[in-house]
Amino acid sequence: MSASNRIVVLAAPIDGVPRADNFRIVERPVPEPGEREFLVRHVYLSLDPYQRSAIGGMHLTSDAALAIDAMPAAETIGRVIASHHPDFKAGDYVRHFGGWQEYSLSDGIGTVRVDPQRAPLSTYLGILGMPGLTAWASMIKLAEVQPGQSVLVSAASGPVGSMVGQIARQRGARAFGIAGSAEKCAFVVDELGFERCINYHDADVPAELARLAPDGFDIYHDNVGGQMLTDALRALRLYGTAILCGLISQYNDTEKGRGFDLAPAIIRRAVMKGLVVYDYEDFRQEFIDLVAPWLSEGKITYREDRVSGIVNTGAHFARLMSGQNFGKALVALED
Repeated sequence: MSASNRIVVLAAPIDGVPRADNFRIVERPVPEPGEREFLVRHVYLSLDPYQRSAIGGMHLTSDAALAIDAMPAAETIGRVIASHHPDFKAGDYVRHFGGWQEYSLSDGIGTVRVDPQRAPLSTYLGILGMPGLTAWASMIKLAEVQPGQSVLVSAASGPVGSMVGQIARQRGARAFGIAGSAEKCAFVVDELGFERCINYHDADVPAELARLAPDGFDIYHDNVGGQMLTDALRALRLYGTAILCGLISQYNDTEKGRGFDLAPAIIRRAVMKGLVVYDYEDFRQEFIDLVAPWLSEGKITYREDRVSGIVNTGAHFARLMSGQNFGKALVALED
């Protein structure tokens, strides 16, 4: 075991898009597990867009900005290396909110074992983790997607959007995507099986949406907010469903909230449903039991955007929040 635990902490307040130098590494002793605790050596750290608003104190998981020298919260996958807990033993692999650090303690609350024989460990932070559960809740629980329906997804190459479209396809629906580059759109169509994908950087999005679905889309899953949400609402069929999941276009904003034009939603008589993934934690095993076989059978696929080493966490998060990532953003501490 390493003699120290390297931890990523906030070095300076973030103004707009994060930079690598907003974070720094500190070293502290590896903690010792107490009674009914166990020590986890992290294998993967998860980087997610919501962490930007959480750091700024503008997320439902945090009502205050992260303090200087404090560690951002994050889901992790790790291996138990010492345990005084009756339900977890050394060698178990677990998922929990261990944060941006190499080691963490757990008392078992909010910690679950994961099976590396069933799926690659990293997928429990991506396609079988929070992003996948979010997509499953969107399509199965909220939108109740049906065969023959048309589903539009923004940020379609990302970990949530890619799964939304693939789950819709597995249910017999047609998936259409919006992404930020020709390369991402090629991945969405050629590897994920979407019908079409719009590169919003070089297309007239409203015109393309009207061309792809003249009668309107049945379902829109929104990961972006802002103007893209307005354009997509105009492209819904009457009484279509919009699932409101993310606000990527606003996560780097320094102020809460902005005005939103509700006219398109009213005109389309849209059914709008907000999605908070924590509401579906009790369904996680049901979700995994459905999706894990699709993964092993090659019916769905995924892409990861990895770096190795905790020293690269801040730079990789800055890359994610500037839209340069391609796939689920992870920091690998050991493979």
